[in-house]
Amino acid sequence: RVMATVNLDTAARLDIVCRKRDSFQLVLDFGVEIPETTWLMEVREDHGGTIKLDGFSFVRGNGDANNSKLTISASAAEMNFDAGLYVYDLQNTESAQIDGASTVKTYVYGTFKLNDDITG
Repeated sequence: RVMATVNLDTAARLDIVCRKRDSFQLVLDFGVEIPETTWLMEVREDHGGTIKLDGFSFVRGNGDANNSKLTISASAAEMNFDAGLYVYDLQNTESAQIDGASTVKTYVYGTFKLNDDITG
């Protein structure tokens, strides 16, 4: 008897370290064309925990002819929450349908460490 495994979890782990009350900007290059709209990134206390930050803005492409780059931003004011170690993931919802529902894909996930700030 042959046992086989199919891994449909294609999300990549990316741990992020940033600073409280500093503007946040991260450019990810996926190497392939990515969807233009309906991106969502949430920073939570833990899996299923309280949302600490979900006010990110997203720009696809930004001078990239292949539309493979995504710029993720949050203002310094949005980055003003308790320093600590959190979890996050980045998802996209496409209008392409699977059994009548939109296609949802997680691209990256990991820890989100917010270091304390002195000035401010």
